[in-house]
Amino acid sequence: MNLRQEQNENRLLSHLESRAISSHGLQKALGFSQPTVSRLINSLGRRVLKLGHGRATLYALARDIRGYGYEFPVYQVTENGDVVPMGNLLTLQGSEYWWAPVEGRGELFDHLPWFIQDMRPDGFMGRAFAHRVSEHLRLPGRLQYWNDDHVLIALSSSGEDLMGNIIVGNESLGRYLEMARQPFETINVNERLTEYPRFVKSALEGNPAGSSAAGEQPKFAALVEENSELRHVLVKFSPMVTTPGGRRWADLLICEHIALNLIQGRGIDSANSRVLEAGGRYLLEVTRFDRQGRSGRLPMLSLFTIDSEFFGRLDDWISAASRFENNGMLSREDADNLRWLSVFGSLIANNDQHFGNISLITTDEKKRFSLAPAYDMLPMLYRPQEDEVPARTFEPKFGTVSQALALLPDAINWAVRFWDTAAGDHRITEDFREICRGNSKVVKSLMGGPQLLLPKTPAP
Repeated sequence: MNLRQEQNENRLLSHLESRAISSHGLQKALGFSQPTVSRLINSLGRRVLKLGHGRATLYALARDIRGYGYEFPVYQVTENGDVVPMGNLLTLQGSEYWWAPVEGRGELFDHLPWFIQDMRPDGFMGRAFAHRVSEHLRLPGRLQYWNDDHVLIALSSSGEDLMGNIIVGNESLGRYLEMARQPFETINVNERLTEYPRFVKSALEGNPAGSSAAGEQPKFAALVEENSELRHVLVKFSPMVTTPGGRRWADLLICEHIALNLIQGRGIDSANSRVLEAGGRYLLEVTRFDRQGRSGRLPMLSLFTIDSEFFGRLDDWISAASRFENNGMLSREDADNLRWLSVFGSLIANNDQHFGNISLITTDEKKRFSLAPAYDMLPMLYRPQEDEVPARTFEPKFGTVSQALALLPDAINWAVRFWDTAAGDHRITEDFREICRGNSKVVKSLMGGPQLLLPKTPAP
């Protein structure tokens, strides 16, 4: 190789170190003709990656992730537990990523693709997951210090049992297949009151069982056998009810159970739940909707991840519902249900309506989703601060857009039922039942206000 050829190759490589570039982009940056650029790329062989096809072809340099390589196969677990390839994720110089799906066109990202980003460990169980894998994977022990490389290493090495149905990397795939063939630790439905306290103890010691579910409320995962059928569950638990904070969290978990049941009564899917009392705590057992049978899984992504990728607004559920509906990403029925959940949530003092508390299920159509069952619906206004339960003023707030106002009368009726049901539940402390009685009156007072009268839509 002559000196000029080597210099030209180095110039080309230097440009590719910052980002993936098209042939036209390289021609412009280097001042070379198309044939010259093609000869340089060919002479560099496997050092340069060719991404895509035709005029959309890009050229890039691979970026090895700490010895784990640059190519990470991605798989999906089906409803019956089988595995199908989803595509390949390539890590590139310039902190870029190339996603090559099994079907369809490849796509360049400047961050982890959104459907993988959603697998990032978070919350109580996410922190425990980070603590558990950090030492042998040589990752920071605290989740707050993880970057995208750390996440990808963890997902591809120990990500066999995360939320949703995606598995990243052959090592995690192997761990899943091995796990699926082993006998599962199941809990007989009649043994939960003795077994769940053992799981609580393990969770508080930093080793919660099961998937790395998000959310700050302490929880663990379990597999329950009932009537010869298996049921994957997530179990939230209160602190000991001998403390003010523990007693309040117990009240709130019971309220969540009531809310989820009422949402189902309204005709909107919500997670099935049961309230248990064991080991001096209250527990809320919620059946998972991303698991089916022994090993089957269903696709699930948070509204946070999807809105961040396609809109970047992250404002409120009502606006998101309209945004997704207008762009053909949610049906009218699902959008209305999401708007109703927002109004109902405001009327039951759920002031924690962030985008991680709504999930969507992917469909066969690209960028088309359906609303997952509701969860985490409870009066979070009254959550303890440390172990204190400060007094709170309930002032319902909800969006003023027309879709929200149209849903208000119906949501008021269901919110009144919520507060009245909670006020009559003797598992709840008398102090909080008194709060519920007062809040029922507050919501009832809204019934006499002005209403938005929309024209009826003619029948098709």
